[in-house]
Amino acid sequence: MNVLVAEDDTITRKRLQHFIEKWGYRVITAKNGLEALELSLSSDTDILVTDWMMPEMDGIELIRNIRNGPKSAYIYIILVTFKSDKQDMLEGLLTGKVDDYVVKPFDPDLLQARISVGARTVTLERSLRKYNEGLEKLVQHQTSVIKKTKEETILRLLTALESRDNETAGHVRRIALFSSLTAEAAGWVPESIEDIRLAAPMHDIGKIGIPDSILGKRGKLSKAEFEIMESHPTIGAQILEGSEYPMLQMAHGIALGHHEWWNGKGYPGGLTGEEIPEAARIVALADVYDALSHDRVYARALPAQEVMEYMSKKRGTQFDPYFYDIFVDLITEFVKISAENP
Repeated sequence: MNVLVAEDDTITRKRLQHFIEKWGYRVITAKNGLEALELSLSSDTDILVTDWMMPEMDGIELIRNIRNGPKSAYIYIILVTFKSDKQDMLEGLLTGKVDDYVVKPFDPDLLQARISVGARTVTLERSLRKYNEGLEKLVQHQTSVIKKTKEETILRLLTALESRDNETAGHVRRIALFSSLTAEAAGWVPESIEDIRLAAPMHDIGKIGIPDSILGKRGKLSKAEFEIMESHPTIGAQILEGSEYPMLQMAHGIALGHHEWWNGKGYPGGLTGEEIPEAARIVALADVYDALSHDRVYARALPAQEVMEYMSKKRGTQFDPYFYDIFVDLITEFVKISAENP
């Protein structure tokens, strides 16, 4: 246990050092408050025994600096002073925020008892801090496990669609990464970025209600077939509606709105502009980019230049111009993501 003694009187300082070392503590001494403050910051101090009236910085100011300083570890503070009036004691204990008060000339036995109380208090505080740090790490670990479990569950359920829709497995992973990166670049808060990363892969969950004959058809759909295909946003929204969790609420808006167009010519609701949820506007960009950049059941992938030419023509009509511009600036990152998630 380390004890810092701050005392400007040489004899008293040496006397304090003698007794405290005799009781089995390691002692560091300072001749004034300023020196003591510097020592408290540069060394591991457990207990401070300080005079009140000192040059450079008095004991109360020293204590105030320590209590408000950068060190997080608690220091037990004993004020040893000639100031013995009741009002002085109250000022030291209440205003000065000291833990104990000893009047000079000090009684060694009394001071030993006070330091012993301080040592027990510091030991308990350190043990509690260590326990809390361990508990915090455990909570962080469990939170991470829950998060990963939630993410893997979503992705595994969605990739179950792969048996019906061969592009789904890679597609849902890329959509998650494209969308979260766009949201981050747009300045979204971390919680919302995490939500869209998990919610975006559910954009096509409504395809579970589309017949295999339509979903797996090679070539162009008939008008009647396309009308059935257009129902998948509504089906997806019905699957996801009614949740109290923000991530699933976001997923509901994405499922329902990712085929809406900025100019109102999309489906199923013909929403325009900011009527479309922001997350759905982001996923709309990610979905089209990915669909054009990779082979699908009904079409081969386009060259990268043709993909960007097509999307640029849709800026302000199909796509929100604000999110489009952010999305385009990230294309180099998206190419890397596509290579890592085939």
